[in-house]
Amino acid sequence: MATPPNQTAQKNRAYSFLQSCPDCALIFDSDWSILYANPTFSERFGNKRSPEGANFLAYLDPPSVQQMIELQPLLSHGARQVELKFLSSGDSKAVSVQYYFFSLSLPGKKNLAVAGIGRDRTADLALLNEVIQLNIELEKKQKELSEANARLEFFAETDQITQLYNRHYFFQVAQHFWEEARRYKLPLVAMMMDIDNFKQLNDSNGHLFGDYVLQQLAIRLKTNTRKSDILARYGGEELVLLASNTDMVTGLVLAERLRSAVSAAPFVMGSCSSIVTISIGVSGTELAEFATFEALLDSSDHALYGA
Repeated sequence: MATPPNQTAQKNRAYSFLQSCPDCALIFDSDWSILYANPTFSERFGNKRSPEGANFLAYLDPPSVQQMIELQPLLSHGARQVELKFLSSGDSKAVSVQYYFFSLSLPGKKNLAVAGIGRDRTADLALLNEVIQLNIELEKKQKELSEANARLEFFAETDQITQLYNRHYFFQVAQHFWEEARRYKLPLVAMMMDIDNFKQLNDSNGHLFGDYVLQQLAIRLKTNTRKSDILARYGGEELVLLASNTDMVTGLVLAERLRSAVSAAPFVMGSCSSIVTISIGVSGTELAEFATFEALLDSSDHALYGA
């Protein structure tokens, strides 16, 4: 019986579509023998020769062969999608192809054939790898930026010689402690400290030794303060300390401990050696009704002059 004209036209359109399709189209029988392969498949995997009559499994790597053997009996129940690795001609690397397989009944064929449309995922995987690499690079840059911001923040609040808080940051933190003390009626102690005869020490031993004394003195002070105490370089040879929730008696004990820690041993750098002492002025909220934190600090500064 002759094929009706409309069916012939449909077949011609289908064939034309497969021939020009940019994806890899093929049909193979139950014995894996390729009945049809479009030009895209032939050029990609058949070394530009028609693979018709060849065994489809011969184009796959071993794991993909096993996948297809397990998949074949399932196709009679519906279409299946699978990713296969093809051994590309002239290329030692396997090529990933995402295939969509379905069973197909052909005239004159007792058993169902299998038709498949596959898309080469090499470009997709390359793009995915590029995206992954870009994300890794982005994470690296974000980490570097975060570390740089942390360093900037550290430099913004830290005195470079003593590694204590600088004056600007001290006033920021001190204002918070001051407001907390006022709100909850907690005692607050402020201390102004001055290195005795520091100019003479610099003139006698040089500024490098003076910087060394500042560094080591800061370490001695910090070692003898509590975690809650705010210690900062106020300027030049002056340092300041704020002790929250601390009464005057405790503050005076702390001041004496700091004074003793500084003078306990000489400061030695190479051939330079010197005993260093500090004077400390102590004031606290128990002594008077201070209107501002600056007034409290000024009171400790006056006490320093007395010391």
